[in-house]
Amino acid sequence: MASPKKCILCRNSSVFDLKFTKTYKKMGKRDYFRCPECDLIFVPEEFHLSSIDEEARYLLHNNTLSNGGYVNMFMEKIKLIQQYCPGIMSALDYGCGHEPVLKKLLQLEGYDCDGYDLYFNPGFPVRSYDIVISTEVFEHFRDIRNELTKIHSLLKTGGFLAIMTSFHDPAEDFENWWYHSDPTHICFFSMKTFDWISKQFGFKKIYSNERNFIILQLK
Repeated sequence: MASPKKCILCRNSSVFDLKFTKTYKKMGKRDYFRCPECDLIFVPEEFHLSSIDEEARYLLHNNTLSNGGYVNMFMEKIKLIQQYCPGIMSALDYGCGHEPVLKKLLQLEGYDCDGYDLYFNPGFPVRSYDIVISTEVFEHFRDIRNELTKIHSLLKTGGFLAIMTSFHDPAEDFENWWYHSDPTHICFFSMKTFDWISKQFGFKKIYSNERNFIILQLK
């Protein structure tokens, strides 16, 4: 059984093993650790897929403009961004995937938008943006603290960060939660986690549905 020394986000050394019997049977005995300080739940490195296997799995996703449900999901989020993030002109789709649907939709809406992806568009941006949008990406981060530092460096003063990832709820049964059944999902966030991120990285919360979408702004 894995025993990481500290939380991969806040570096707290008092993380504890969640020890899920059913999960072990269903998930190939992946371990999950929870941090009492920032409330991040994470999978230790030894249970991560290889980069080759991870990329191959992403290529199986039907994340294309021809997928109406996928496009509608993005359009709902774009409307929220337009409502809560006035004055934005430049945007970065952080983790855009092999077909950058969000980037294309934002460009159609008139935004100056770039895309970045570790596997499919790896050239790291050299400019700053009014908003960085990361949809269904945060749960895949191997080094969440480093990714947040990079994202912070890409934002203009007063810039926005919009994140879509399913939030875990202390009142829910995490062991039977569908969201961790994907082997590429290795980080799980709660509202408490985003409160910690906001405090440590200088953000304030602008909007959240408290389920799977949150917008932060640099102070």
